[in-house]
Amino acid sequence: MAVLIVIGVFAIIGVLIGISAWLDRKRGEELKKVADELGLTFLPEGSSELAERLSAFALFNSGHGRKQARLIQGESDEVTISIFDYQYTTGSGKQSQTHRQSVAAMCSSEIQIPDFTLRAEHMWDKLGGLIGMSDINFDSHPTFSGMFVLKGSNEEAIRKFFTPAVLTFFERHKGASVEAAQGALIFYQPGRKVAAREIRDFLSQAYEIYGVVVDNR
Repeated sequence: MAVLIVIGVFAIIGVLIGISAWLDRKRGEELKKVADELGLTFLPEGSSELAERLSAFALFNSGHGRKQARLIQGESDEVTISIFDYQYTTGSGKQSQTHRQSVAAMCSSEIQIPDFTLRAEHMWDKLGGLIGMSDINFDSHPTFSGMFVLKGSNEEAIRKFFTPAVLTFFERHKGASVEAAQGALIFYQPGRKVAAREIRDFLSQAYEIYGVVVDNR
């Protein structure tokens, strides 16, 4: 009986692995089709060059088992934009958790802004505020300050960059996470993989954020 149970467990694991591999393959095919339709490059294994370019960002230094895949990339005279699947794992054993999301990265010499990280505010952030763990808030925009945690090393420069127009823009993008540095910007929603049919909209959002950043220098 015990042997049958073990065999059954391994059979279920095998089925789950097979389903996961099939879903990954299907997603890759769908994303390649979208890339072809848009006249963009598709790299199923991602790009080590891009990984190196973005290596300083916090997202790409979280956890272990980091993997970039299914990269859609396009380039103009002004900006190189990349959309890709990214995953990493935190914890280990039964306590491990794999985080998967779609990421849009924009690299351009036009991005000349202070380094910052922007992410959705959670309950533990509010609790942290009670014990002195604070982020950059704006009295003029309490909605923004209640929605996001904004941090960076140069608070003065960040406050100057986040004009009323920029603050209002992000108030319309609930759940967005943005990291910025000189020459590069990434945008994603933690834990959300964008479906192939949504890539065009995701691309449009990325360009919109890029436009806001460049126009506000």
